[in-house]
Amino acid sequence: MKRTTLWWVLGCFLVLAGCKEVPPSSPSVGMAEGPRADTVVINAKVYTDGSSANVSEALAIQGGRFLAVGTTEAMLALTDDATETIDASGAAVFPGLIDAHAHPSMGGQKVLYMCNFAFNTTPDELAATIERCAQAPDAPEWIVGGQWNSNFFVDHDIASPREFLDAVSGGHPVFLDDDSAHHGWANTLAMELAGIELSADTVDPIGGVYVRDEAGVPNGVLLESAAGVVSAVIPPYTLSQVTAGIEAVSGIANSYGVTAFGDARVPEMAMRAYKAADDAGKFTVHAVLYQQSYGHGGEPEPLEPVTAYEERAALYGSENLKTKAIKFFLDGVPTASRSALMVAPYTTDAQHPEATLGMQMIATEELERAVTRFDAAGYLIKIHTAGDGAVRVALDAIENARIANGSPGQPISLAHAGYIDPLDLPRFSAFNAVADFSPYLWYPRPIIDSVVQAVGLPRGERYWPTRDLLDSGALVNGGSDWPAAAADMNPWPAIESLVSRRHPTSGTEAEFWPEQSVSLNEAIVLWTTQPALILGIENVTGSIAVGKSADFLILNQDIHEISLDAISETTPLETWFRGQKVFAVEK
Repeated sequence: MKRTTLWWVLGCFLVLAGCKEVPPSSPSVGMAEGPRADTVVINAKVYTDGSSANVSEALAIQGGRFLAVGTTEAMLALTDDATETIDASGAAVFPGLIDAHAHPSMGGQKVLYMCNFAFNTTPDELAATIERCAQAPDAPEWIVGGQWNSNFFVDHDIASPREFLDAVSGGHPVFLDDDSAHHGWANTLAMELAGIELSADTVDPIGGVYVRDEAGVPNGVLLESAAGVVSAVIPPYTLSQVTAGIEAVSGIANSYGVTAFGDARVPEMAMRAYKAADDAGKFTVHAVLYQQSYGHGGEPEPLEPVTAYEERAALYGSENLKTKAIKFFLDGVPTASRSALMVAPYTTDAQHPEATLGMQMIATEELERAVTRFDAAGYLIKIHTAGDGAVRVALDAIENARIANGSPGQPISLAHAGYIDPLDLPRFSAFNAVADFSPYLWYPRPIIDSVVQAVGLPRGERYWPTRDLLDSGALVNGGSDWPAAAADMNPWPAIESLVSRRHPTSGTEAEFWPEQSVSLNEAIVLWTTQPALILGIENVTGSIAVGKSADFLILNQDIHEISLDAISETTPLETWFRGQKVFAVEK
């Protein structure tokens, strides 16, 4: 058999004394015929679901699936001369992780084509970045990018955001997303091309707001569907460009140890691109694609019939692409924009003098009909519910669906459900509803400051009740929401901070609602077995188990054997998908 020993980048620092090659062995002469492994990993610490409760020593792979899990001796008995044997020398082996809520198709476009700057960028830095992008020899017609902080216009006094961009745009139309990816910022030319009259008489679009200057004229800041009015006229990327972005994201995900994800809003062009990348053999992720609805991101459009979604699901589905899923966009975000739907009013201030409960994007009766209809048709459903008011409306809709269609039904995910009224918390387990924890906002950071200021104290700090939800028996999963509110898809800082409730890399001791801390074992399965169940792929992936896709990681460190504050530094040395190595660090 072929043998490979992993000499780690950090010099076998985890198990220095044990980094020895295992003597070659071969099946005994006359052994009864049986299954033979393509690959075995031996002398490892195999955490079959990522938790320390289930640990083995070795695994075997055949035909892209796990053939066996057990002792090194037992796995070696499954080898022959053609088997690749990997001596892990005591390293930790985990199942591939699952990012249950991200926007990878958007992220690929951001990485490859957009004018980007950090969430914490200053006005001067932002202006310099836009000017540099506009002056580049290969600058596109539109300068599109982001992402400015939710509190950018609270923290910085900019008289006319529109004219601020005019000064550095070099004659290009400019459109910039904020860190939530809900709101936009445009220059004058972009607004004119979108047909927005710069007048105090201009009417706000349904489900959106044109922020205005003292004279009532739109100032370039665009909330919710108002941003969609401008983004709708930006020339779309071609199929080949979108496909290239998805291929790039596949590699990015694998580099963090992610081998499955849910793309939380997928228009048909992106579905075509996913299928093209998968058909070309350049997509190494299990993906659940939530088809968009109601003209997501712009002014509301009528919901298409189930048959239209069925046709797309059949056309673009594959072994790696699960397409029978739909996303409903119920409210906004609980930042300075105050667009998430809340049970009680937001705070008021000089910029927001009138009390508001936020926005509801889909009428209650319409949502109830849609949830019942698509649940009956067997669709995975995700509902954007960033405010506790939206959570309540969504839970009512789910309750109606359970009455109409029977319980427990498939899990229905409430995305961004960080604010949950205490009266509604037990309803999650009662109705098989999921608290979809995304993005990573359970520790102190700038966007949290914006949220707490808008929602107010003390309830603003009662955000992401992980402990209470798990104790109630609710389903919970983790998700990055990248590129919204997350710099990348890296799950390891998020896992650390669910336990610590502290910023994973700043070195500060400040905590955010520490009473909601969970154990490491509880946190890690929110990226393994729990999302696999929620996404309906539990028979395919989510754990290292016989018959499942051979998706696993060999890690640079054992998170169960190191200090909590070091978990965020975890990275895979190798990532395997369907029995093939798809990522490895350079040695």
